[in-house]
Amino acid sequence: MRHVRALMLGIALIALVASCAGYVFLGEIRNPVATEGDPVEFIVAPGEATADIATRLRSADLIRQPAVFTLLARLRGLDGKLQAGRYVLSPTMTMSQMLITLQSGKVEELQITIPEGLRLEEIAAIVEKTGIVSAAAFLRVAHDGAHFRDQYFLLNGLPTGASLEGYLFPDTYRIAKDASAETIIAAMLDRFAEQYAAIERDVRVQNVSVHQIVTMAAIVQREAALPREMPTISAVFWNRLRPENAPIVSGGQLGADPTVQYALGYSAAEHSWWRKAITVTDLQIDSPYNTRRYPGLPPGPIAAPGLDALRAAAQPDSTARYLFFVASCAKDGTHKFATGIDEFQSYAAEYLACQ
Repeated sequence: MRHVRALMLGIALIALVASCAGYVFLGEIRNPVATEGDPVEFIVAPGEATADIATRLRSADLIRQPAVFTLLARLRGLDGKLQAGRYVLSPTMTMSQMLITLQSGKVEELQITIPEGLRLEEIAAIVEKTGIVSAAAFLRVAHDGAHFRDQYFLLNGLPTGASLEGYLFPDTYRIAKDASAETIIAAMLDRFAEQYAAIERDVRVQNVSVHQIVTMAAIVQREAALPREMPTISAVFWNRLRPENAPIVSGGQLGADPTVQYALGYSAAEHSWWRKAITVTDLQIDSPYNTRRYPGLPPGPIAAPGLDALRAAAQPDSTARYLFFVASCAKDGTHKFATGIDEFQSYAAEYLACQ
């Protein structure tokens, strides 16, 4: 009799454990991780195992229990059948919804190309043309650099109130049709971080921050027509900031016209953010970005530099002692470089004569 009671108690305990396990299992299946949250891009690699997918879903805070997700996939005959591709998942989705999405819910994407040397407003206009988000929505997010500072250590040097000007890396992107402005900007910041990693260990300019490198790179990007001249043009500007050269270059003025163009803003007459016709009055605009009036680097980047410009800003030509440059009469994007004012004025006169 005692054995029968023990057997019955054991069966009852097993049933209770099974019932509790089933309750937990159903709870994990039916209840999402959160009741609200931003969509997350999730990529499944070709041939990736369900267990590995589940582990990454947990790392992305999309599910709580990878083992439950894997078991559910097996019970539904989906183990090994989840499709490779890009998806947009949300922490508000249940495991069942995610399994359905990962079978057939590949994200419809659009390709977007951001050229080098554009300012935020121009990038926003390109994004708007895709129909994904409006330029206004994009700029609202891009102007709040502080929002991304904790996620990207390269933004630690951003001044208070600064935008992400210069940090949205120019490249070609595949963007989900339902992506948010924040998702698009995060992808561009990710690419910036990847590209900057290629140069950060070999910065040859002393005592400069990432923000200063990006600021210089943006000026080099707008000034140089040829990548091969970027290290020399970068050297010119860094040389102009040297204290010993201050008497020659008006106290350390960079004298870069693109910074004046940036300060002037949009020209309705030219339908452009970069004015070609800069007047003497324009050169006197009272803006910290006007490097023909104020010495030193401007407060921040004036455009989005590419990798060549970033590398040139971080690794200027150490042999160049030039302080000036003038476009050549060859009109092939090359420049003539000068170490002194007399040589510079001679090149300037030569350029004006060939126009």
